[in-house]
Amino acid sequence: MRKLVFTLAVLAASQAIAGSNYQQKVKSSIVNIKTSEGDSAMSVNLYQSLTDSVFPAWMGTKWDFNGISNEPGKGEIACGYFVSTTLKHVGFNLNRYKLAQQGASEVIKVLCGRDKKYAYSKDSAIAKFKALGDNKLYVVGLDYHVGYVSVEAGKVYFIHSDFFLGKVVKELAAKSQGFSATRSYVFGEITNNPTLFAKWKNGTKIY
Repeated sequence: MRKLVFTLAVLAASQAIAGSNYQQKVKSSIVNIKTSEGDSAMSVNLYQSLTDSVFPAWMGTKWDFNGISNEPGKGEIACGYFVSTTLKHVGFNLNRYKLAQQGASEVIKVLCGRDKKYAYSKDSAIAKFKALGDNKLYVVGLDYHVGYVSVEAGKVYFIHSDFFLGKVVKELAAKSQGFSATRSYVFGEITNNPTLFAKWKNGTKIY
């Protein structure tokens, strides 16, 4: 029954996505998830679905402070909407408008509860991400910005709708102007997150 509810929730979310090719790719990657067998598998598949299917489609989409696009490559999208929209597209039950309008710390609290971590320089943030290991995905909040961090083969990438470059990009965090433009970092992991996974599988309203 729980598997059926999860599948229906994913189908409903994917039907709201404009762009048939993107919609089909996302739907296939999520519906075929083997995570109903355990949180470990769900973590792997959530990571792969976002990094292999969702994020690449959004690369180059134009940034705008007021951007609210629901389709990759079309219109403009702000940093908060990039996070909320991509999460909604992979099946999380959330209001992408309301979540995107919250401060980064609140977004991370909604997704990760009290399991938040902090860093106060770019180098210390990158060191913490590396120490936590590969194939993990985080939502990270800066003073006036929010995006994702992925750790791949010991390299830390910042994936975000970038106001400096004016588009959605994936770049090495160490070389990212957007990642450097802050006095502090707050972040939480969305992979290896059993509480979030349970909400995802059951279609529980997140925000």
